[in-house]
Amino acid sequence: MDEDSNLGPAPAPSPRVLTYATAVTCGVLVALALEIYLSRVGYDLVAAWTSLFSTRSMQLRTAGPWWAIAGSAFIAGGAVAAALSRAPPPWRRLRLLRWAAGALVVFLLAEIGQSAAASSGTAGAQLAASLSAMTAAALMALCGAYFTVRR
Repeated sequence: MDEDSNLGPAPAPSPRVLTYATAVTCGVLVALALEIYLSRVGYDLVAAWTSLFSTRSMQLRTAGPWWAIAGSAFIAGGAVAAALSRAPPPWRRLRLLRWAAGALVVFLLAEIGQSAAASSGTAGAQLAASLSAMTAAALMALCGAYFTVRR
């Protein structure tokens, strides 16, 4: 009997589209969680957007949340794409660690979502600011994934 037959199927590389889609999804989810957290601690995107176009000089408090959201999406998208492109399926090793990390992520997202504060702007302005931030987050997550995928 062949010794290699007991090892199971040989690892096959996952499709690049799946890697990019997963990285962008994770990047946008991290950016969304950060947006909720920032609005809870007082950095509202609508207030930052209106002060951006005011006659006063632009401050770091205005641009900081936007950069933080885009940067977190870039890092999360890059990290997920790097992990998926370097570890092809089937993922059998470190199964307990993956379950623990997944449970931790779920609990963190539940905590952030539960303590989300009410928005300070109108519904339309809040929607426009959130959609703009998530579009920027998706593009940055895609860039992060593109730069870290093993070719």
